[in-house]
Amino acid sequence: MATKRNDIVPVILGGDMSSYPLAREFNEAFGVKCTCVVPEPIRIIELSSIIDVRHVPDMSEDHLRGALEQIVAANAGKHVVVMANSDAVVERLERVLPGLPGNVISPIAPRDVMLRASDKIQFAEMCREYGLEAPRSEVVHLAGTDPIPPTRIEFPLIAKTAVSSAEYNKLYAKGFKKIYFLHEQAELDQLWQDLRAEGFTGDFLVQELIEGDDTYVDMMTVYINQKGEPTMFAGAQVLLEDHAPSLFGNPVAMITRPLPELWEKVGHMLSDLGWRGFANFDMKRDPKTGREIFMDFNPRIGANSYYACAGGLNPMEALVDDFVDGGSKVLRTSREAIYSRAPVSMVRKYIADADLLAEYDALARAGEVYNPVRYKGDSLRARIMGLLMEKNYVRKFKRYYPERTDTAF
Repeated sequence: MATKRNDIVPVILGGDMSSYPLAREFNEAFGVKCTCVVPEPIRIIELSSIIDVRHVPDMSEDHLRGALEQIVAANAGKHVVVMANSDAVVERLERVLPGLPGNVISPIAPRDVMLRASDKIQFAEMCREYGLEAPRSEVVHLAGTDPIPPTRIEFPLIAKTAVSSAEYNKLYAKGFKKIYFLHEQAELDQLWQDLRAEGFTGDFLVQELIEGDDTYVDMMTVYINQKGEPTMFAGAQVLLEDHAPSLFGNPVAMITRPLPELWEKVGHMLSDLGWRGFANFDMKRDPKTGREIFMDFNPRIGANSYYACAGGLNPMEALVDDFVDGGSKVLRTSREAIYSRAPVSMVRKYIADADLLAEYDALARAGEVYNPVRYKGDSLRARIMGLLMEKNYVRKFKRYYPERTDTAF
């Protein structure tokens, strides 16, 4: 049951599939409506009764600033809580915030710390410094015309951009992928040639392939309060990830689980670095050695934040307790449950481990299944749209990942 509050005005910059769960979290925790600032939101947001849409021509700094100034002016004396859930919008929000009134709240880390952690090269160094494992990697500089030497990492391997950026994101429309799975040097050479032909000048990472299907992936979300204390920990074992080229690696289904040893290490690392706000991590367990390898870091709460609610805590409670109430209560996911954007019957077809499948089936029979876009507290039209979004995954997986593989590629 929501603890209704009249002193909080949540604002979400964006209107994609990661925005609706944030609005639901605020509504479930505090009984409030959110405002999504966006040019064109996805359909479920348009139909929602828990969200107001403020249309802007684009997501530029000027238009974001203008929209936020209007919202703040209309809510004097209230706490305007601003969330952004994409790297590009987080950067713009960081530049806009200093000119806004003091009643505007946003959980953003200091810029120097964010830049260090967001760079996949520096992130790997950071992990090793704090006793966490990262995959063997090589950095490839695509700027210029100097020949790129052959990799020393054995094939098959993966390749991905070192830093998520607008420069690379625009290449998705031209058929480029979020992550490449490559079998030989000729494929890698062709990728470098194609990227340079498009004028891409950023850095790429070539990394060792950690085998194992999607069920070997784990996820963790941590919140560091304004005092530098870790006050929220969520964890889960991934069951299935998205396999569409531009969304590859985004979890579609998980079982929430406690990860106490990793929580402690990561909480210490983030606090020591001066991090503030939410941080989201992807790890993979090496089936050959059992070692837990930190693959990726998101300097924000992440698209699948609602999995924490499935596990028994609401991330927005940690945020409001910190910024508004000045508390330091510690929240941890405490129960096992299924978080899934896709139909339960579809997900189970990708679970090969018998014990894991038995656990999954038992949780499903017990009704412990949580889909972020299937919210009974929203309008009927939004709930119908949520059902359609769930069913759409059947079509997506038939196209991009019809059968599971041992490598998830």
